[in-house]
Amino acid sequence: MTYSATASFRTALTLSLLLSGLSMHASGQTPGNGVTTAARVRAAERVLVLEILIQPQARDRIRAQDWGRLLQEKGYSPRFRVPAVGEKQRLEDETADGRSRIVVVGGLKPDGSLELGNRRFTLGDGAALEMFLRDLKQHGTGGPAAGNPRWGLSEEQFLSFSRLLSKPLEGPVEPGSPAATIEKLGLPMELSVVFADDALAKSLQPRSEQVPEQLELSGVSRGTALAIVLAQYGMGFRPVLTKQGTFVVEICSGGEADNLWPVGWKTLEPTPDVLPAWLKSIPFSIEDADLTSLLEAVAGKLQIPVYTSAHALAAAGRSLDELTWSRSGKLSPFAMLRTVGEKYELGFDVRADEAGRLFLWATTRQQADAFGRRFAHIRPVK
Repeated sequence: MTYSATASFRTALTLSLLLSGLSMHASGQTPGNGVTTAARVRAAERVLVLEILIQPQARDRIRAQDWGRLLQEKGYSPRFRVPAVGEKQRLEDETADGRSRIVVVGGLKPDGSLELGNRRFTLGDGAALEMFLRDLKQHGTGGPAAGNPRWGLSEEQFLSFSRLLSKPLEGPVEPGSPAATIEKLGLPMELSVVFADDALAKSLQPRSEQVPEQLELSGVSRGTALAIVLAQYGMGFRPVLTKQGTFVVEICSGGEADNLWPVGWKTLEPTPDVLPAWLKSIPFSIEDADLTSLLEAVAGKLQIPVYTSAHALAAAGRSLDELTWSRSGKLSPFAMLRTVGEKYELGFDVRADEAGRLFLWATTRQQADAFGRRFAHIRPVK
């Protein structure tokens, strides 16, 4: 279950949260309170429009009758028609009159099978076909959100959400409780924020010692800034598409290993192309340098900011202020950080925010590997 805020719950918050003006609510049990939770958003099925392209031959018309009977038994009313000139099969998410719908334009193949998207079905595949159409109605063309690196959004929806989060922050952020800190980021008015039940209580806790007193996030896009801030508390977020075609930001416990919005993305071009110093060897002599100082020096050489995942590092027992490294010779920043990462099971990546701004991200090896598996092929901007 997830929660969004009602006025009744807001009266139970501390005075500081009342003054923050954060729109955060617990899902009330009062009927008709107008609360929209992420769980309800996901539960809403879409309207499915099913059209099947056939050729004008008698053979296809006879097969269309067989498919029509099967689909009607499953509760669908397909339209069989001859394609327009140049028309292609497609699966599309659309929003019309405030409602989401799935437009499925499939086709009968010469062997009598039915092709929908990248799937083919025979008349004997009724159960599989029914499950495929049911999943489309429930999740849209992007598929189920769990484990999906675009959270069930189509590419167009994903890019639209990314653009909403691409505007840069102005000035540093001083973290307090997660809830109050989110408010300081000034997310777009088009986005509502809801908290999953595993994150609601945590969002009201004061800043812990492991969370930095200040995060210099000037110029960082709001999506990446939100991910950086939440990572300090062991939290993250993901987009949820409402049945009206708008977006909700759902705050959850976890990180990139839990398929939450990553802290930045792989660069559009190979890292050495956008950051030539990344692979350029430099002479150095380091003895017992703490990793915080080492990261700052490398980031300075690359001329990009560096951010760290306080919660993940603390949970793994990795204090960058206490871990040290010694070595002399010539290494590139990439080779240096790879060597340090292998020694201490850390992950260091050059990433880009939603607007393409580069930065260095330091986290655990587990989280870095999860990012590589889930998001390395995803790009939020074009």
